[in-house]
Amino acid sequence: MNLFSLDFTHSELNFLRQSLETVNIQGKDAKFCANLQLKLEHELEEITRIIKEEEQNKNVTLQQILETEEVKLTRKK
Repeated sequence: MNLFSLDFTHSELNFLRQSLETVNIQGKDAKFCANLQLKLEHELEEITRIIKEEEQNKNVTLQQILETEEVKLTRKK
């Protein structure tokens, strides 16, 4: 099996995942489609987890910067 890497935005992956719900598939292709849906769902969950983690890291960093600046300001007084 050949594996390829493609670049999709979160919105594009979401669209592909949703579009698989509307496809009318029968027989052996149904299993293929179900596996594809699962793969897309997993990727979307991973993207969501990464985005949340990045947001949390940004918030922690911002809080640290604010605390550092507050300490600097209190020392100047």
